[in-house]
Amino acid sequence: MVPNNKLAHLKDFQKALKNYVPNIDVIDLLNQVQVVFLVAPAASGRNTIIRNMIMTGKYYYLISDTTRRPRINNGVPERNGEEYWFKSELEFLDGLKRGEYIEAAIIHEQQVSGTSISELRTALEKKLIAMTDIDIQGCDFLQDFARDAHNIFVLPPDFDEWMRRMDGRGVMDPGEKKRRLQSAVSEISSALKRPYFKFLVNWDLRSTSEQLHEEILNGAFDQDRQAEARHHAIELLARLDSEL
Repeated sequence: MVPNNKLAHLKDFQKALKNYVPNIDVIDLLNQVQVVFLVAPAASGRNTIIRNMIMTGKYYYLISDTTRRPRINNGVPERNGEEYWFKSELEFLDGLKRGEYIEAAIIHEQQVSGTSISELRTALEKKLIAMTDIDIQGCDFLQDFARDAHNIFVLPPDFDEWMRRMDGRGVMDPGEKKRRLQSAVSEISSALKRPYFKFLVNWDLRSTSEQLHEEILNGAFDQDRQAEARHHAIELLARLDSEL
């Protein structure tokens, strides 16, 4: 009997994702639509940046498919097509077998999430810049298929403000906070090793969003600003090492 929180078709998903390659239609769309992938450690403000960019009317957020059930957040139930597109395991598996996902991943053996071709089509039809959050592994995978995508790594403004933002999310178990900081060390270190990443320091929402939009439109990122951002990332790592 499968536990309630575990994927019923886990082995099938593992098999489908082992050597997964998007189909030719997905690859063609990835090269027709301007796409922005945002990666960030916890509490860096990535989701706030995304919301602000969407509000300009120039961007389309790629809503992921997921096999998990809708949740109730602060008394408000999640709705299909807003937070996620909720799919059954068999529906998701069928899409994977057809190569209809940009990328997908198994999360804690409890759910599968990924972005489907239908979301890219919507961005193309609306003539908007596609934007979504993703992890480093997803960006690595997409380097072969979305060479012109903008891969952005968001950094918090400074360590103390970062901790205030993290603590402001509510009571957090010390062990959970430590785990998130350890993950941040891994994420920042990994990003610094990947030349395809452009770094964005989230000093404040307005200026950060304006800077990102300007650089996306220009198709070029200021080299001096990038050097400063990379140095900022190294300083954050040093502070993290001293705190952990």
